[in-house]
Amino acid sequence: MSVKKDKAAKRSENAKKIKKIPISAEDFLRKIGRMYSEYATEDIRCHMEPDFRYNSFWVLEEMTSAEQYVDYITGKIQTLKKENIVIKTSMMHIRDWGEPCLVLEQGPDIKTCLFVERSKNGLIAKMDMMPKGFYKLVP
Repeated sequence: MSVKKDKAAKRSENAKKIKKIPISAEDFLRKIGRMYSEYATEDIRCHMEPDFRYNSFWVLEEMTSAEQYVDYITGKIQTLKKENIVIKTSMMHIRDWGEPCLVLEQGPDIKTCLFVERSKNGLIAKMDMMPKGFYKLVP
């Protein structure tokens, strides 16, 4: 078995062992916000579908599992802490839809938004990161 397939099988096995806990979109985004602003590496897998998908405007490839995203965000948070990079976070809502989004600000010029979609089970199925300027936001 190849190393890549072996890792994927292990991720799938680990994902099955985690007790799943439904969460609102806003509460999940608040947890992500704490991870960025406080360098916290909170375990969020319990709130995510195993086949969770993550897309970023700035990244070509979609992430296709909760395990893959958790590995990615944990490494990113560690790098932010090591480099002493400050990310300010705030919860906003999309004016036209009313859906919550987490605004991340890295200095005055870099502002992004995170949006999530929940599954019918109340778990987080998808998250997207887009430029803040794409949306009309309200507190």
